[in-house]
Amino acid sequence: MGDSGVAPQLTLDHCGCIAADLNRAAFAWERLGFTLSPLSPQRGAVPGLPGMQPWATSNRCALFERGYLELIGVTRREAHDPWASFLTRGAGLHILALRCDDADTAYAALEADAPFLQSPVQREREVDVDGHARMLRFRNIFSRDVDCPEARYILIEHQTPELLWQRRYLTHENSALSLHDVTLVTEDCTELAGRIGALGAAPGITIVDAAAFTRQYGYRPQRLPGLHALGVGVRDLRLALGLLAARGIPVTRSEKAVWIAPQYTGGFVLRMLQVALT
Repeated sequence: MGDSGVAPQLTLDHCGCIAADLNRAAFAWERLGFTLSPLSPQRGAVPGLPGMQPWATSNRCALFERGYLELIGVTRREAHDPWASFLTRGAGLHILALRCDDADTAYAALEADAPFLQSPVQREREVDVDGHARMLRFRNIFSRDVDCPEARYILIEHQTPELLWQRRYLTHENSALSLHDVTLVTEDCTELAGRIGALGAAPGITIVDAAAFTRQYGYRPQRLPGLHALGVGVRDLRLALGLLAARGIPVTRSEKAVWIAPQYTGGFVLRMLQVALT
C-alpha cells in the first residue's frame, strides 16, 4: 500500500447505467418496481472552463438501504457530455463505484498499487429536499479510462449522504433493499483481477470469463471487457416476481439465479435474490 500503509475499507456503493434516452430508461426501471429519485442535473469539470460547470447529463437513482443504481442520460445537448464515449460502446452499466470513508486517505493508501487511479476531486449536484434545492456534495477518485476499458471506477466519499438517501425514495414496489453484487466479464480474468485486487478487498465483485457468462445467461456480451450484471437484494422475492409477471416482464429461473434479460433493464442482466439486512 501507499504512504498510509493501511488498506481502505471499500464497499459497493452504486452502479451507473448510461442510457441513450433517459426518460425511456427511467420508465423501464419503474416498470421493474423501482422508485426513482427526481431528475438531478450533473455538474463537473469542463475543458477550458474554471470550477464546476453544468454538464449535458442528468441522473435519476434507485436508492436502497445499502447502495443504489444510477441512471444517466442527456438532458441538455448544448452542454459538455463527459459520458459520450461510453454510450458509443453501447447502453448499459459503465460505472462501478466503491464507497470509502475519506477519499484523500484512500488515495494515499492505493496510489502506489493502483496507478490507474487519479487524485481526488470535488463534485456536486443539485437535489430536491422537501421542495427546496440543496447541493449534494461528494469527493471522487476516478479511474483513468484508457487503463480500465471494462468500466469507470469511482471511489466515492459521500459528504452529504442524508441528502441522497431520503426516506421517501427507499420504498420500492419490488421490495428492493440493497445492491448485492456486480459481475465483470472479460476475456482475460487475470489482468482484470489484478486491477480489482489493487483496490483491496471489496466484497460483492465477481469476475468471469465470457464463456462462463454465456453459459449462465444465454448470450455473449458484445462489449468486452465490461460490467454486465448485478444483483439486487429484495425483502420479498415472491412479491417481486409477482409484480414482474403482472407487468408482462419475463423472468428466467435457474438453479443459481432468478434474472431479467438486458432488453428489459437498459442493457444488463438484473438478478434478484431475497435478503434480510442486519
